[in-house]
Amino acid sequence: MTIQLVAITSINSNAEIALEKYLSVVGPLMQSASAKIVCRYELGDCVVGDGDVQYVSVIEYPDEASVKSVFESAEYKALEDVKKLAFSEYQVSKAVTHR
Repeated sequence: MTIQLVAITSINSNAEIALEKYLSVVGPLMQSASAKIVCRYELGDCVVGDGDVQYVSVIEYPDEASVKSVFESAEYKALEDVKKLAFSEYQVSKAVTHR
């Protein structure tokens, strides 16, 4: 069963090197897990709230094992300091469908 994750992020200004490092690791991890970005939104004017979030992305993974292969990998875990530099907001959650 496919798993959809929702990533809610904001990029720190002047953190291009940290962001490039993050993407250089996470991109290949996602590719090896057969993950694909379903959609990505750059948020515009905030209607209600504080407006701290810049991007919302939906990423689809083939199954739970592929999610774990990315987020439980040593390569991903080694990015903690890089993520703190690159992002002011960083949250990845499983999407739950209510019908």
